[in-house]
Amino acid sequence: MTLKIAEIGLNHMGRSDYFYEYVKCLSKKKIDAITIQIIKKSSLSKSYKSCYLNDKKIIDFIKFAKRKFKFVGVVTDDIERLEIFKKLNVNFYKLTSGMLKNTMLIKKILNSSGVKKIYLSTGFSSISDIKKVLKKVGKKKINLIHTSFEKKITKVNLNRINLLKEIFKLPVAYGNHSKYFNCISSSVFFDPCAIFFYVKLNKNLNYPDKKHAVSIKELDQILYNIKENEKLL
Repeated sequence: MTLKIAEIGLNHMGRSDYFYEYVKCLSKKKIDAITIQIIKKSSLSKSYKSCYLNDKKIIDFIKFAKRKFKFVGVVTDDIERLEIFKKLNVNFYKLTSGMLKNTMLIKKILNSSGVKKIYLSTGFSSISDIKKVLKKVGKKKINLIHTSFEKKITKVNLNRINLLKEIFKLPVAYGNHSKYFNCISSSVFFDPCAIFFYVKLNKNLNYPDKKHAVSIKELDQILYNIKENEKLL
């Protein structure tokens, strides 16, 4: 079965109460894993500096999430915190499209003991770019993600999941960055190893990933559609 992974991303907005609300709500849904973004302060834009998480918040967040979910992943560019993630037994890592060429970070993660999987988002990268990265870091423990940032539904190009699998002989996931939520359930027909989708609380806030995030109240319908499409297969 395709793993269903809910991404809190930066939609926690740096607030502990929001994070715990996410975990409590999502733990009642039929999903397999969650991820949060833990980004260096220097990497955050001025508008999102409040989303920065200190070490205490990170440790508390991940420990709490691990009690509720079998799999907890981290999206990060922070090499200095890899030791913390290792001690907390983070199950997998995801790198965003903008991090794909950071081969030093990828190698550091791969060399961290206990790492089972690392997902590399390929949204901004050409086939040539991906080849160059894999040549440097190898394929062991690597999963790719097809993420489309196109605004038109005709440009989402779910068939790129199959193309990436054919070229690189690696597991390929789908990462939703589209406002067309039917792309999430439709991606099942391309047999991705996982489906990543952003989530947001049922609050009218200016979330960093607002436009392509599924609200908690909409999530049951999305998961139902995924299940129905899996039945068709």
